[in-house]
Amino acid sequence: MYNNIDPVYKQIEDIILKNITTGIWPVHSKIPDEITLAEQLEVSRGTLRKALKEVRGKGLLSQIRGKGTFVVSQQVEHPIGSSLISFAESMKQQGLSFKTIVLKKETVTPDLKVSALLELKPGEQVYYIERVRLSEQVPVIYLKNYVPVKYFEGLIREDLENIPLFECMETRYSHKIQWGRRYFRAVPAIGDVVRNLGVEAAKPIMHLEQIVYDKNSNPLECSNVWINSERFDIVSILQR
Repeated sequence: MYNNIDPVYKQIEDIILKNITTGIWPVHSKIPDEITLAEQLEVSRGTLRKALKEVRGKGLLSQIRGKGTFVVSQQVEHPIGSSLISFAESMKQQGLSFKTIVLKKETVTPDLKVSALLELKPGEQVYYIERVRLSEQVPVIYLKNYVPVKYFEGLIREDLENIPLFECMETRYSHKIQWGRRYFRAVPAIGDVVRNLGVEAAKPIMHLEQIVYDKNSNPLECSNVWINSERFDIVSILQR
């Protein structure tokens, strides 16, 4: 499997880099744990750790103690927030009235990126849920959620216009959301975003990519969220 010219750890490093650059391990996905990866690559954990250290040194992987190792983007990332709550929960806490419209609910086979983010096996399906949230009749948030069918059988039949998705996942199923990762960036509004948020085409808009996990770091949901920043501010209250 490996040549006799280059050190094995360098060959492992090349495999890891290829997985990242080709999208087998997309940005923000969690890579297999050391035991699993060492078995897959048929090397010792010591050799694997040396390769992983080299890749981390290139700024392509980030290790979170007790959570795992994740592929990171080459953008500068700044942590924000101190608790994981949904936008619906946030609006409820502020006493804001809002309305959710479900645009689409269906069972689909996800693309490679979503499959990797949710750590699914080939052929495993997800519920795809597309919604828009309005405040005072004005669209403020457009959401595309992907939820593994294997953890939430029947979720697609729930009333997600009146029950927030996180609340439904936690109260009606046996999977508690424990932690998550969120990534914010400004993107130009195009296509579905323009139509569903009623914003000008190409106007800069806030985009959020999110993955949430249970206490065992099993991914329970990933989503793409577009926020009309003229109507919705992202605020962080922190203590030092």
